[in-house]
Amino acid sequence: MKNKEMARMLKWVAMVVIAVGIVCCVLNIAQFNDQNLGLMIGIGFLIGGAQIMLFGVVAPLMQKNQESPASASQSGSEELA
Repeated sequence: MKNKEMARMLKWVAMVVIAVGIVCCVLNIAQFNDQNLGLMIGIGFLIGGAQIMLFGVVAPLMQKNQESPASASQSGSEELA
């Protein structure tokens, strides 16, 4: 249950970060160059939000993979006993 809650929270945080990035980019799009700090911050928020979203999807899957071999090895040792 905690995995689902963690994944859901990370997805919401990612959506908020992406929304902030979109707002920063839209407000500062007029001067499109690397000296525009607001635009660069917006792009950073977009990239960060995508990484948070990716972690929110991958982390529960990795935890499920770690739990399944442990339960399989326990059931195998019980069958031998």
